[in-house]
Amino acid sequence: MIWAALALALVLRVINLNQSLWLDEAISALAVRDYSYSQIISAFIIGDTHPPLYYFILKAWSGAFGYWEPTLRVLSVIFGVLTVYVVYLIAKKIGGKKLGIVSSFLLATAPLHIYYSQEIRMYSLSALAVSLAVFLFIRLLDKNPNRKDWILFSLSLLLIGLTDYLPLLILPVFWVYSFLRRKEETWWKKFLFSHILLLTFLAFWYPVFYKQSLGAKAALPLFPGWAKLLGEANFKELALVWMKFVLGRISFVSRKLNFLIIAIVSAPFIYSLFKAFGVAKKHLLLWLWFVLPIALAFLGAIFVPGFSYFRFIFVLPAFYFLIAVGLSKTKYKEALTLLLILANLVFSTIYITNPKFVREDWRAAVGYLEEKIRDGEVILMAFPEPFAAFRWYWKKENVAFGLETELGKKVEEQTVQRLVKGKDGVYTLDYLMDLTDPERITSKTLSDAGFKEVDIVDFRGVGQIRYWLKR
Repeated sequence: MIWAALALALVLRVINLNQSLWLDEAISALAVRDYSYSQIISAFIIGDTHPPLYYFILKAWSGAFGYWEPTLRVLSVIFGVLTVYVVYLIAKKIGGKKLGIVSSFLLATAPLHIYYSQEIRMYSLSALAVSLAVFLFIRLLDKNPNRKDWILFSLSLLLIGLTDYLPLLILPVFWVYSFLRRKEETWWKKFLFSHILLLTFLAFWYPVFYKQSLGAKAALPLFPGWAKLLGEANFKELALVWMKFVLGRISFVSRKLNFLIIAIVSAPFIYSLFKAFGVAKKHLLLWLWFVLPIALAFLGAIFVPGFSYFRFIFVLPAFYFLIAVGLSKTKYKEALTLLLILANLVFSTIYITNPKFVREDWRAAVGYLEEKIRDGEVILMAFPEPFAAFRWYWKKENVAFGLETELGKKVEEQTVQRLVKGKDGVYTLDYLMDLTDPERITSKTLSDAGFKEVDIVDFRGVGQIRYWLKR
């Protein structure tokens, strides 16, 4: 049965891989295409907010298989399917084969996990790394863990640290659980020693992390709306974690309908969690994995914004473990299990088949600009440089320019005037303009310079592209 779950997981994750890259994915793709391994560390990573491992793996992968969108995404698909298998191993070890099968089918069909198993970012890898660490930690709880288990656990912690920062919140889960359940001095010495590789890397990496954090910190006051985009510590963001865990990346036009559907669909999930809570002592590790990282991240977001639901993909396996545990305790477990798997499949199918829910359509937007732009025309974006997704798809000569001299600097009239001087037509993109040009200095300056807006075309996720002609 596990092979059926893995096959289903693979099929659901390879459908619709040929989506356009969106902004963050294009950043990943440009990094591995345009930088060497050493340059990723010395130049690119300073302006990023993640460790380098994913970019190294993606560079090796793209070097072997090319830079086509589907092939770039297949790497995350592989990580996603492997996570489903590790989930099976964990659940089988703590609750038997049946629990493993149910858990694996739930994660295999999980709409949010499917979405981020297609993302050219590190989230699928971080979920795999955390799941591996949990599996190996459980093996360490056996009476006589061998040396190999300790070494593999140590390597899994290093893998997490090399991949992403927030998933390191799994460490307090291990520490708290160990404090509550293990008392042997010898075991504790080995447990603490198993962190040496991770701590060594973090010590070595700290100067880079410090520069990354300074850049992120400097950008926040410059872009007041950026904190909201990153995820602030409030009830709305907390509720959004639950909604996305259940529905995935889809939503409905009517707010009332959206709330009604989430209320109906949440009922069996909440009921299953309630049943699982009845045996919380037996599955304390799973509850800590589910609750503690989210709680700690929420507290941290009070001081530094970053409480976005997609950052908790590494918690999603624990969520479905607990659902599977709760289902096993219900009277109608077969019917409820089938109901939840079908619900996952319905929401996953909506994402896969409805173009409304796929990624930003930069491929079409750039194609439109390449077809329309003429000599004597220019493309302007309220950003220090053309957006990464634009640069990925743009194949013509350089006629696109950013309007800010550096990140967070206000768009200046003089810059706009200089770039449109002698031009007959101008294209502007509304993308991120609420953050980067909230006063609409670009539009005002173009109007003052004698340009008139004559056409607007909208592209999914990218927003409106405006065409201005000299009057």
